[in-house]
Amino acid sequence: MTFFRQYGKLIGLFVLSFLCLAGIFNRPIEENMLALVPQSIKRQVQLFEHSPLSQKLIVIVMSPSAIQTTQISYDVQEKLAQAGLIKPIVQPTEDVVQDMLAALPARFSVSVQQITERKLSAPSIATQLTDYYEKLFSFQSVLVSELIAQDPFYLTEILFDKWAAIGNKGSNNYENGLLANQEGTVQAGLYDAKDTMADLRVASRLQKFLTECQLSLPNGARAFFMGGLRYTLENASLIKRDLGIITLASLTCLGGIFLCFFRAKRALLIYALPLLVLPPAALATQLIFGHISGITLGFGSVVAGLSVDYAIYVYFALQQTKTDEIKTLAQIRKHLGCNFLTSALCFVALFFSSVEVFKQIAVFALVALSLALWISLRIFPMYFSKQIAPKGKTVSLTVKPFTLRTACWVSILLLVFGIWGVTHVSFSQGLDSLNSTSADFKKDKQVTDELFSSDHNALLFALGSTKDEALANNEKLSDRLPHSLPVSELFVSHQTQLQNKARWQEFWNASRRNYVRLLLQEEAQKKGFKSNSFSPFWQWLEQTTTKTPSIDFSTWYNPVIELSQDLYAVVNIVPNDPLYASVADGNETVFVSASQLQKDLVQGVKKEALLVVCLALLFNWIAVWVVFRNFKETLLCFIPVMLGGCFLFGSLALFGVQVNLFGLIFLPLLVGLGIDYAIFQLMRSQAQKEILYPTQALLAAGLSTLAGFGVLVLAKHAVLFMMGLCALLGIGGAIVAALWILPVFKEQTI
Repeated sequence: MTFFRQYGKLIGLFVLSFLCLAGIFNRPIEENMLALVPQSIKRQVQLFEHSPLSQKLIVIVMSPSAIQTTQISYDVQEKLAQAGLIKPIVQPTEDVVQDMLAALPARFSVSVQQITERKLSAPSIATQLTDYYEKLFSFQSVLVSELIAQDPFYLTEILFDKWAAIGNKGSNNYENGLLANQEGTVQAGLYDAKDTMADLRVASRLQKFLTECQLSLPNGARAFFMGGLRYTLENASLIKRDLGIITLASLTCLGGIFLCFFRAKRALLIYALPLLVLPPAALATQLIFGHISGITLGFGSVVAGLSVDYAIYVYFALQQTKTDEIKTLAQIRKHLGCNFLTSALCFVALFFSSVEVFKQIAVFALVALSLALWISLRIFPMYFSKQIAPKGKTVSLTVKPFTLRTACWVSILLLVFGIWGVTHVSFSQGLDSLNSTSADFKKDKQVTDELFSSDHNALLFALGSTKDEALANNEKLSDRLPHSLPVSELFVSHQTQLQNKARWQEFWNASRRNYVRLLLQEEAQKKGFKSNSFSPFWQWLEQTTTKTPSIDFSTWYNPVIELSQDLYAVVNIVPNDPLYASVADGNETVFVSASQLQKDLVQGVKKEALLVVCLALLFNWIAVWVVFRNFKETLLCFIPVMLGGCFLFGSLALFGVQVNLFGLIFLPLLVGLGIDYAIFQLMRSQAQKEILYPTQALLAAGLSTLAGFGVLVLAKHAVLFMMGLCALLGIGGAIVAALWILPVFKEQTI
């Protein structure tokens, strides 16, 4: 019973943490690009992600021979379908001519009518029958004979040409469902995945499938896949790897700090604290947002470093003071409360950002730090208050600050270095900075980009609350342009279909039919065609008043996407031209180009970062003023922040580091952390009892934060790596400023 009375609360906390950890794995862990972008461009990114190409599974085959590449592509396609990884390939039926003719009345627009009139003129009929006659004596005779009977005027060419306009791939070839380069040695099949494009299990299964296929391919041949599933697999693989390496490195560094500063078994509770607070914080974040980002979980190492600070300060205070536990805790409670307040306010500032991941990190950190403060003050003291370090093994450190002259020169140089750095630091402006991928992926993506060149293309979206409304808005959009949009002529709204059918019936009145029939018979006799050769066409024409289209074009190509339950969009691939951008109003019509989206992303994140940093500074200024009620001491608290920031930006610019935009999340954290170290030094000066605020406590806390935060520099994920690099530079600079520079200026204000 004594054991449970002494350790019951601690055991209960570990059990609760384990249950929370189990709950995390039963809920989704997602990595969605939309969670990483500001609200101002979220719609554009969402639309960009729903472009026809991004929704396809792209399987690329490469080999030295074009014939061999084609054969391998079809073999892989067949195996993918048999394995259930892609939806069945929809091939044109044997009655494709009849299907296309049946679809023509509903698409008989004014422009199609004009083309039809030209095809029904005597010269055009003569030219078409001559072409048919020549093909009857070629190897195409079997196919042409049926086409002649069904479509003597070759009206289906009208729709086929419009399909060609949609599928125009510039310098590449598109044939039989495969897109190939000019040499034919690189070919891509575009398929619909059987399951969601964000399903990690499907992505892993597909990767395994193609890896096994690779073993049976000839020498020099290669097959790989791209698209949403590949991005899902790459991000998940890297984050999983990063979490493992970061955790191991963080534990190793924390172990070294433990050996240097603590050397007592009970002090191990300090570094067990993250195990108690991170799982509940992660589960709370999942419950609030419905999911949790891998980046948020990766941020756990940062929170781990922050959370142990409270336990470290309690540990050293209880270990070295001779007063009782209650008095000691009362003396340092103000310091810990101020530390928590400044850190928490920096995370509160993240709530004012529209980036979802920032908000996730804010919830995650606030829950974890609140639990860490409560455990450090209410649970751990009963274990730390005992004699936990053998005599002679306690670590004592004395740091001698700079002289006033040295401190002034160092500060001036850092300020100049920082100003230069701010004006010369470069930012990554690519959307790829939101996804981190392996070297193999980058090589595969280069091949894909060469095949699907989009430098000169953009996307134009027509929106609507229903599919039919989106199609109708797309038709209105097409009417405002000098050249109509091919999609608007093939995928038409219900009302337009009715108008086109009425136009078709009016066009094919009795007098026109008789006149065109006579023209056709006259030219047919000259070429030796039988009088009844074209009976199937005339029989079909008689039925067009009642027959509806028998083909669903969306099985070949579907330009309509569902963004939400009451929002649909029609996707048009257009030139990246100001003309198309000018017709977009942002409501019913949205224009998205990759180049403009990158510019908007840079500007949006910079604005968000500036807002968050300003709010963090404001909140912390108010908090520090409330604690010290002294302008000079409040100002002194920001010296480590300022000098650490100068060292950070100067170093980034000096070494030419291209800053990932989301590394800017570190800036408000630098404010809170830098102020924490300054508060420690000022509290130490006010207390006039260094025994409560030993130097080794500050150094152990700072190094623990770096051990949790700085190890992110080992991550391959771009966002996590940048935060780790900024931590090493910014927090490292703030610690040096707090230890060697701040005390000098503090003495001058006394």
